[in-house]
Amino acid sequence: MTTSTVNVPVTYELYQRLKQAARWQDKSVETVLSETLDSVLPAQESVPSAMSQEMNKLASLPTEVLLQVAREVMSDADQAAIEQLVDWQSIRVLTDAEQQRLASLQVEYERILLRKARAFALLAERGQPQF
Repeated sequence: MTTSTVNVPVTYELYQRLKQAARWQDKSVETVLSETLDSVLPAQESVPSAMSQEMNKLASLPTEVLLQVAREVMSDADQAAIEQLVDWQSIRVLTDAEQQRLASLQVEYERILLRKARAFALLAERGQPQF
């Protein structure tokens, strides 16, 4: 694997947290930072094209809109439907229509989670306090 070196200024507090994590894991600060970034930034090819485009569009949204995205939740009706379908799945085989509905709801749930995660990351980059 080819690597690149990047000089990233970080706060003293963040550097201390990185050093502590590196000590706990018996790794270098550089390795901890690299592994952390690798785990939170999905590989471009692992995200469907439409979803990738949607995630990229979030970067241009104003902070107020990103705050709304970060607070998004799946509707109560959709959450209840997922719970019901998963319950049914544990006691019987779902019909084709039920399987399709569950798959569709799971995709929507994942979309919401990805949007929220991206919004939180962008808000952090903009210096917004955690809420």
